[in-house]
Amino acid sequence: MYCCDDLTAAIDREMIVRTELHLIRDGRVFNECNTEYFLKGEGQAGAYAYLGFNYCPFCGRALSRGLWNAEKKK
Repeated sequence: MYCCDDLTAAIDREMIVRTELHLIRDGRVFNECNTEYFLKGEGQAGAYAYLGFNYCPFCGRALSRGLWNAEKKK
């Protein structure tokens, strides 16, 4: 279950990946964001490029566990 239908559709199309950072083995991660959500794009030499993010790009809700728990406690 995700925060909005647009995020669900992006994950279904594999444009956004939900995984742990240490499990990404088929490309390069461009930032050190503490998250389990990554935008997946084409990289160099057949590998993928990943960009981590903490907030939903569609509705703005906090996605990463740490931020979600902090918002939940408010």
